[in-house]
Amino acid sequence: MRVKRLIILTLLAIVLVSTTACGSGGEEQVTPSPPQVHFPEDEGSHPGILTEWWYGNFSLADPEGKEYGAMVAYFNSGRRILSISDLEAKVFYHEVADSTQDYAEGILNLRWGTSDHWFRTVPDSLSYHLESYGTEISLDLSLNSNKPHLLVGGDGLIEWTYGSSYYYSLTRLQVEGQIELAGKVIDVEGIGWMDHQWMNFMIMRGWDWFSVQLDNQAEIIFWQIVNRDESIDSQDMTIMFPDNSVYHTQDFTLEKIDSWVSPESGKAYGILWQLREEINDLDLEIRARYPEQEIRGNFWEGNTTVSGTLTGEAVSGVGYAELVHPW
Repeated sequence: MRVKRLIILTLLAIVLVSTTACGSGGEEQVTPSPPQVHFPEDEGSHPGILTEWWYGNFSLADPEGKEYGAMVAYFNSGRRILSISDLEAKVFYHEVADSTQDYAEGILNLRWGTSDHWFRTVPDSLSYHLESYGTEISLDLSLNSNKPHLLVGGDGLIEWTYGSSYYYSLTRLQVEGQIELAGKVIDVEGIGWMDHQWMNFMIMRGWDWFSVQLDNQAEIIFWQIVNRDESIDSQDMTIMFPDNSVYHTQDFTLEKIDSWVSPESGKAYGILWQLREEINDLDLEIRARYPEQEIRGNFWEGNTTVSGTLTGEAVSGVGYAELVHPW
């Protein structure tokens, strides 16, 4: 679920009190207010919360144009998940580890173990630095947001079947720095996405979660909660348009077109999806860059490509998907 003061709060206020012109039908939806998430204080940890995590995904390229994907997630339990995909070679590196952590309150300043550090670099700017070190892979990235925080759901408070969750994203981070793959340090740049979420419950279900960054400067976050019998418990989608206006709905269709079965775990994961939403004339195909991006036989987390239409115009872009089977 960052992430300055007067400027960012003013931008957020404008987004939250405005109505959003939604698609070719000309309908409007008022973004909920007041906001339930506040900055910079909610970038930090929330002691006493049962479950909290900070997450980032990154679509990167080196100076020769070779492409990579990267993901990192830190949990208040002390767990860290780190992955890097060599998208041309179709090789997936990932590590899951536990260590001591120090997650500061009031501002993003996260330390994990003796090596990792994710922190805001300028007090009044959405600028950050991330250092995450594994045994064979690592990230050393500077992150600068081109957009204000997206309050997921419109106000940053998501109502689930099981309780409520606070949730925000930084949807378009400009990224530059270095990654390391098996001893080789590579200069990279690209775009990234950051999530911060906290709640006092655990979702005892599976989910299909997606982030999308389109070339027209719009971003979409959406998911569906999946029951053990593979029926859909609930779904949610938030769009941030190029002008930073926000649209939220639970009325859309997400169809799994094709799947891949992991030879290691035997689990099936969707690798081709179709997303449709009528009000904004949204019709997107979401395709995995390659299937073999499973983490420890437990879930799938990897890069996607996106193409289709939004508000009647052709769009394309990149994204990430997180696919977790029901518990």
